[in-house]
Amino acid sequence: MVIPLLLEKYPSFAKFIDVYEGPYSTLGDFAIHLRDGITNATLQADEIDDAFGFLNAMGKSNNPEIQNQLVVGVLEILADTDKSISMTNSNLKDRALALFRRTLSGWSD
Repeated sequence: MVIPLLLEKYPSFAKFIDVYEGPYSTLGDFAIHLRDGITNATLQADEIDDAFGFLNAMGKSNNPEIQNQLVVGVLEILADTDKSISMTNSNLKDRALALFRRTLSGWSD
């Protein structure tokens, strides 16, 4: 359910993933790609917009499994570097942003 949405919202990522992996593995690969791209300034603005569009769409879901995939599969990885934290804080909205802030507070406890 989540992977087709990822490929719809962020089609250029298709070349980086194995669609036969489970959602947590695929989302982890996506998060690493995004974190490293932000940290090393190798992503274009439209790629960043597409990626956060996908993450915000995940955050809008009322499905607890999708929210868990967002937190565990992606947000924990985006909490790794100062640059990815800053970019994520600037681009997430609503529930996705609240989940990220909760993730960050969990790291500092």
